[in-house]
Amino acid sequence: MIETNVIKQNDKPVAVIIDYKEYVRLRQIEEDFLDYSSAMQVKEQNQVWIKHSDLKKEMGF
Repeated sequence: MIETNVIKQNDKPVAVIIDYKEYVRLRQIEEDFLDYSSAMQVKEQNQVWIKHSDLKKEMGF
C-alpha cells in the first residue's frame, strides 16, 4: 500500500494523495451513506405505505 501524503501550502494542508483502492473504498462508504440518508428521508416523508403485491397489481405486473 502506498503511504498517504499531505500536500501543504503555507504550512496548511490543501490536498492528500492516497492509494486508489482506499479512494474507491471511501467513495463506496460515501455512496452507501447517501443512499441510507435518502431512504431515511423518504421514510420520514411518507406516512402511507403500499404493499409490494398491491403496487405490482396497480402497475399491471
